[in-house]
Amino acid sequence: ERTQKRIARLIKDSGIRGRFVNRTFERFEVNDLNRKAYEKCKRYADSFSIMMPKRDEHGKPLPPDKERNGLFITGSFGTGKTHLACSIANQLMQGGMPVICMTMIDLLAKIKNSFDTNETATEAEIMKLYEEIPLLVIDDIGSEQATEWGITRIYAIINARYEAYMPTIVTTNYTGDELIRRMTPIYGGKIGDTRNAEKTLDRLREMCAGIEMYWESWRTK
Repeated sequence: ERTQKRIARLIKDSGIRGRFVNRTFERFEVNDLNRKAYEKCKRYADSFSIMMPKRDEHGKPLPPDKERNGLFITGSFGTGKTHLACSIANQLMQGGMPVICMTMIDLLAKIKNSFDTNETATEAEIMKLYEEIPLLVIDDIGSEQATEWGITRIYAIINARYEAYMPTIVTTNYTGDELIRRMTPIYGGKIGDTRNAEKTLDRLREMCAGIEMYWESWRTK
């Protein structure tokens, strides 16, 4: 009973809502197109212990057994990217591992809500949580309207996790220059300073192994 209460609390605190609680490996329909992506994600969840950094006698983070310990899942709409990312999160939480799994929009909204004086957590406390949680899953990066405020905080989170060797999973419909453009603010119809977006993507490429999921959307079938 205590274990189930802890799992319920982990799910509540994770940011996973509604139907995404049921996005599990058991409910993922495996076929010839998505089998490789499914197997990579399942293997990641099953071997998550080797993804976590170690610590020296002074508490300084040391590289984990698998240093490239994140996943960068790209693909077209409706191919199962979010389902697989949530499957990893749900499996780990069932084992008692704290995870945060949110869309980029919800991630930033949580920080903005801290500006409300009724909120108990400050922006610094929420940022610290995002930076230190054992696994951070950012779903649908690049889908939100970019702001200087938003990309600055996303870079701060990713960079902190990069420096501490903390595992991070990202899903997106965009890659390369297109993703940089989507993550860069636009002023007066012109794209702004791309440096934070470029640095964020550079960090993610170094931190994460890539998984590509490009095929017809299951939603159109």
